[in-house]
Order: sequence, then structure tokens, then C-alpha cells
Amino acid sequence: MAETKVAPNLTGIEQTKAGQSFTEKLSAEAMEFFCNVAKLPFSQQAVHFLNAYWAEINKEAEFIYSVGWETIKYADMHCKGVQLVFKYDEGNDLDFDIALYFYEQLCKFCEDPKNKNYATTYPISQPQMLTALKRKQELREKVDVNFDGRVSFLEYLLYQYKDFANPADFCTRSMNHDEHPEIKKARLALEEVNKRIRAYEEEKARLTEESKLPGVKGLGATNMLAQIDSGPLKEQLNFALISAEAAVRTASKKYGGAAYSGGAGEGAGSSAGAIWWMNRDLEEKKKRYGPQKK
Repeated sequence: MAETKVAPNLTGIEQTKAGQSFTEKLSAEAMEFFCNVAKLPFSQQAVHFLNAYWAEINKEAEFIYSVGWETIKYADMHCKGVQLVFKYDEGNDLDFDIALYFYEQLCKFCEDPKNKNYATTYPISQPQMLTALKRKQELREKVDVNFDGRVSFLEYLLYQYKDFANPADFCTRSMNHDEHPEIKKARLALEEVNKRIRAYEEEKARLTEESKLPGVKGLGATNMLAQIDSGPLKEQLNFALISAEAAVRTASKKYGGAAYSGGAGEGAGSSAGAIWWMNRDLEEKKKRYGPQKK
């Protein structure tokens, strides 16, 4: 017997149009859901947001992926003192001081003349320039939905696109919509690729350092470094990429844009954001680590 889905308790949430009230109060149930999403890695927060607002936000998805996500990861790495990407464990939020740094870097990117195409292609994604004092006030009073003194990627996204999105509406659209098993399988396959990338890059970095040593040890490391792309770590990475590509393809064919709430005919949540994100992430991984065209 299919499990009965109970409608979310949205008591305390005024049913207004998206974007009309960014600071309306969330019910206890809605706040719990919101906080749980905000605890997920940045990328999964973005997927939840894109799933909820795909009809409105799909044209801005590339900016969210290649600029917003990359910048918030960079800010988090800066905070944690991590310099190499492969050593970074994706975070989920920033304290206010690092959030200021995140916005500073985001504005700097968008104001750089070499990135002027982003301003014309993604107009509603452009951050507003504010003084540090005003920005901190905005973070405290408007962006920090759950009042924990930190800024998640979800909170940034909801505030950036507040013309049509707000926390209450996000919860209304997102609660009780589960991740489809095939989509979860594809997501986990991409996470396996990340593990293989880390193993490959760690060994490559180790050999690179050892190759600088004098004598036999340095020569041996140089020789192993020259062969790393035909070694077992690269083979495991290639296999993980192939497996992930197959899983993403299956999910895209079966459930691209479809709703899933744990049973046939239930729910109205979209998977389009998840499908887009996984395909984009796979594309980036293949570009960096897949077979190179000669």
C-alpha cells in the first residue's frame, strides 16, 4: 500500500505571491524543513532551489552554477584555509564576515570588464553593490532566514531572486517532494567521481613534490608522474565517469522535469533543476578528466 502523503503544515505562512514578502514567518514544520535543506552541501541547496523555481529561474541556472556556486565555494575555502580544490570538502554556510567576502568577490567578478557578458545574459543574477555596513544589516535582517547568524547558499539564492522567490513559497513548493531513486543514484555516482578525482589529484600532487627531490627518489617520482594517466587511479576515475554518465543519462530520460513524491501520481515537485545540474556537473568533470580529443 502506498504511503499516504500528508500536506505540509504551513500555519503561520501567509499565502502571498512569490517575492511579495521575503520575511514572512515560517511555521515550525516549514522552518525545520528549511533548516534541513540549508544544512546540505551548497550544490544540493542549489538543486532544491532550482527544482522549486525552474519555470522562473532556468535561464539563470548557468550563472548559479558557474559563478554563484564557484564563488561561495571559493569564499568557504578562503575561510578554511584550503588552497587546493581537491582537498576541499563542500560546505553548507558562511558566517557573516565570510558572507561579506563572498558578496565582495561576487561583485568583483560581475564588475570585471572581461565578464561583461554575464551582466547582459543574466541580468537578474547581478548582485547589488552595498557598503559593508549596509550588507551586514541586510544579511542580519533579511537574508538570514533561520536567524542562526550564518548565510547558506539557499538563503543567498532566495534573496537574490526575491522578485519571485521567498522562504515561505520555497517551502510550499518543496516540502513532501522526495528525490527520485534514479536521480539519487545519479547524484551518488557523481559523488563517487569526486572521490576518484581526489585520490587521483592527491597522488599527482604527492608525486609532483617528490619529483623535485634529488637523486633516485626524485627520478622515480618523475617517472611515476609521467605514467599516472595510464595508471590504476586514472582507470578508476575513468570507470567512475562512465558509470556516472550512464546513471545521469538514465535519470534524464526517465525523469527529466517529472515530479516525484514517493509514489505514482503524487506531488507536483519538479526534478528539472536536479537533471540540469547533474548534466552540467558531468559536463565539467568530463571536460577536466575525461578522454582528451587529439
